[in-house]
Amino acid sequence: MVPGEMTLRKDGQMKFLAVGEGLVEVTYDRVAILTDMAVAAETIDEAQAEEARRRAEARLQEKISAEEVASVNASLARSLAQLHVKRRHR
Repeated sequence: MVPGEMTLRKDGQMKFLAVGEGLVEVTYDRVAILTDMAVAAETIDEAQAEEARRRAEARLQEKISAEEVASVNASLARSLAQLHVKRRHR
């Protein structure tokens, strides 16, 4: 699973989540999700996510190791996922 939006339907209610990287296991009677981030749209702080995006983009302009680039790219993907979900479900 890659960072982005996940829609859950339970008891006739829809819930929208920003999710990070993870794994999904689907069986005949259940779905199991293991992720490093799952934030409900209504709890996302848009200003905080935007600031995280800006910090990550600025950090990528610096001379950093390949390991740091991977970490910053993951952080950027998580903040972009949160912004997408928040702005789509205001």
